[in-house]
Amino acid sequence: MATLPSYFTQALSRIEPGPDADNAKKSHAEVSAALKAAAPLARLGVKPVLIGSYAREVSTRRVKDVDVFGRLQDADQDLRPGRAIDLFEDALTGSFGHQRVERQARSIKVSFNEYDLSVDAVPARPKGNHWEIPKKTDQDNRASWIETNPTRLTELSTETNKKYTLSGKGIYVPVVKLVRQVRRAWISDQPGGLFFEILTYWAFNDGKPREISHAGYLVAVLDYIEKELPVVAEDGLRDPTLAGKVIETRATERDFSDAIREMTKAARLARTALAEDDDCRAALAWQRLLGKNTEGETVFPIPEYCNPDGTRNSNSATIKGAVTAPAGSGRYA
Repeated sequence: MATLPSYFTQALSRIEPGPDADNAKKSHAEVSAALKAAAPLARLGVKPVLIGSYAREVSTRRVKDVDVFGRLQDADQDLRPGRAIDLFEDALTGSFGHQRVERQARSIKVSFNEYDLSVDAVPARPKGNHWEIPKKTDQDNRASWIETNPTRLTELSTETNKKYTLSGKGIYVPVVKLVRQVRRAWISDQPGGLFFEILTYWAFNDGKPREISHAGYLVAVLDYIEKELPVVAEDGLRDPTLAGKVIETRATERDFSDAIREMTKAARLARTALAEDDDCRAALAWQRLLGKNTEGETVFPIPEYCNPDGTRNSNSATIKGAVTAPAGSGRYA
């Protein structure tokens, strides 16, 4: 069994956001400052917080959008969604100008062309222990609100990453990134990255995997996803932050059918890679599984003692049947 831990570490580095992380942080700070500086929003107790995959540290290269959750802590039940969006639009237009601000179904988008990314600021009002945001279907003063709790998802991600560790470090977050990359490589559109992140959350919290390598954890999660996708396609995916609720998705019946087929192939390939005794053949399978990042770079590297086709380099110190692997192979966890 070739788990190739050092090469998984390299693969993870190739899907990290990189410079995008600093740009996302700056953009989020500017939008949050603009919201807090607006007097009408200040009177409603605005308290922006970063949410989304970037906030949960599960973003993969590259970060194209950042989500700001504009909590209006002092808003009452009389505040209508259209009015809240109006106030956000006024505040952000005043700071960034009309050309950079775009009103969307339930948020305001601010473009940062210099970073090639955007920030979506969504208003939220209190609802018991949760929050409500505008529905997508309407945005006038007759529109309704929909319950959500994105800050709880960030907490759950942190808790799970602390609970499951590998070599003293959280393993949940790295596995989420690997699963998101697999989804990107195998699924053209829907379901999206968040959907697969939630599936990964349930894979850890329902399946309770205890593996000894990145490879083992990735296979365990993909096995779970392979089994669960047909179920959630019919019944919906449980929202871990709201009891009795399911995750919203734009995926159609055809999208789910395609995703089930492709993830079955991906899970089978992952099992084959994990069971492979030869480093080079295993690496080639992991490479096929993880595909390329958004910059076109192959995510999983082929070891230096292997040829691109998965055969062993003739110059390698290890020959078939040898007891030891080449120095630095990182073969075992």
